[in-house]
Amino acid sequence: MDARSMIDRLRPLAVFRHLSSAKLEELTRVLAVQSVPAGTLIAEEGSAGDTMFFIAQGDVRIEKRVETGGAKEVALLSPGDTFGEMALIEGSTRAARAVAHTDVTLFVLGKDALDRWVRSDPLTTVGFFVELLRVVSHRLRVAGEEIVLLYDLGHLTAERFQEEAAFLRAVLHCLVPHLDGDWSGAAYLYHEFSQEVSRVGTEGPRGETLPETLPIARSENRWLDDASFCLALSGKAETPLGFLVARNATAMSARERREFGLTLTAAGHLLASALQNIKHDSEERLRARLESQRTYGPAFQA
Repeated sequence: MDARSMIDRLRPLAVFRHLSSAKLEELTRVLAVQSVPAGTLIAEEGSAGDTMFFIAQGDVRIEKRVETGGAKEVALLSPGDTFGEMALIEGSTRAARAVAHTDVTLFVLGKDALDRWVRSDPLTTVGFFVELLRVVSHRLRVAGEEIVLLYDLGHLTAERFQEEAAFLRAVLHCLVPHLDGDWSGAAYLYHEFSQEVSRVGTEGPRGETLPETLPIARSENRWLDDASFCLALSGKAETPLGFLVARNATAMSARERREFGLTLTAAGHLLASALQNIKHDSEERLRARLESQRTYGPAFQA
């Protein structure tokens, strides 16, 4: 990639937006260009790291190992995003693994190159670190909001609910105020006997405008439009137990949608497990009542 092409790719990156064209041209001399095919491991969690990466083209998946085995996706980064900066600055091991989600073009800044840049142009690098601090601060804020949300929803799942609909209404009441923006939400339950999905609760100023039902044929998490996310609460069966729909008052950018989708997907695993338990308990109570009627007659119904 020639210097002009590199400058055109560097200019939109948030951490370099304060640089003039002349400064960007100087920067091209300290950055390496790396092309990575889709599916390739870029950096492994726990490995030594002395480079940071700037995404010029393509998407990169950030994953964390989980105790049950495998890895959980925690972010999907796109052109303009950066990763690996903490390992470079602190000299620590990688906190997560990075995998090329698509074919990716990266700008790579190594420790030796960073040291040379700092010595040759300290004023410019101060501006770079200020912008980098803004990026890291945003990530920490998003991560903190997700932790608080999961904590509050975790407390909610520990309560004993007799009905699935009551649980989902309580989830909406907890969830919507946590969301950053002007949000409304609706909860839906799937009824096995009728094989239909019905709305069982709403929250927020426009909750009542959300659909009365959803197509059960679509069982994946998805964006209904640029402002509305549908979270499928999947149980043991192929058909979801229910859905949550969250709608913002304004359309969201692609990056905002990615961050929001990942946060709700993480919460969805917790909520689906709790909903499955409530459904099981409800079925057990019904089974016990039917058994009591068969044994003792209606007069002794529990």
